[in-house]
Amino acid sequence: MKKELIHFIRWEKVQEKDVESILAELPEWGVENIVAHPKWFRSDGESYVRKIQNLLEKYHLRSTACHALWGTGNDCINPDPVIQNDMIRRQSIFLRELRMLKVTTFTIHLGYRKDMSLEENFSLLEKSVDSLLPVCEETGITLALENSGEPLPVIQRMEEMVQKYHHPNLGTCFDCGHANCYGGGVAKILEVMKNNIVTCHLHDNYGEHDDHNPPGEGNIDWKELDSMLDTLPRLYHAETESGIWHKESWDAFRSVLGKTVAG
Repeated sequence: MKKELIHFIRWEKVQEKDVESILAELPEWGVENIVAHPKWFRSDGESYVRKIQNLLEKYHLRSTACHALWGTGNDCINPDPVIQNDMIRRQSIFLRELRMLKVTTFTIHLGYRKDMSLEENFSLLEKSVDSLLPVCEETGITLALENSGEPLPVIQRMEEMVQKYHHPNLGTCFDCGHANCYGGGVAKILEVMKNNIVTCHLHDNYGEHDDHNPPGEGNIDWKELDSMLDTLPRLYHAETESGIWHKESWDAFRSVLGKTVAG
């Protein structure tokens, strides 16, 4: 892979007292860039991101990709306007804090709801996108809509929507693990999304469960995927997203994706 590989740490599993020691160790593995994590957001106004920025500078690390706040009440689609508006408010605060890290992509979940029609889902999705895009323009960050557990027709509609917007601060995040176990497979989903993918979430599984394994612990063809990633016209970088994030996992990703680490 010609683009930069950024490493994902499960910070929600890390105790605060261990944060600095982990950051200090990463350069020894060859890691230069890590994914900014929603755990870094503080709704009470405390800028924990500033603390992280100081530690990143201390250990000569960068953080140029971020996963948006996720979980209940944090997805783009919600029929309750109070919850949706609060999501937009909190994601906007986080986007503005991330500007100090020079983050370039902000991956967010659709939150597709099976109890609503396709049109109802995408009406709410467009409301969220319309509200978040001005903040993305302000901060220079690209909003990346991720394929999660949605069926193929929803992914196709998402791609059509992004094409319609044709906005430099709007793209998609291709998650190969989700594609492998939902919606039709890696090659098929990648073909649908290929024109607007700005970042990727990379992890393995056996096509049945969203296991978030490192490469080799699943049935994804990494040689084929590596070649396909180099054809994506808008790709900024790719992100590891295994639940196992220690050195052996990082080495496994590097072994199947070539040797490019720094952009």
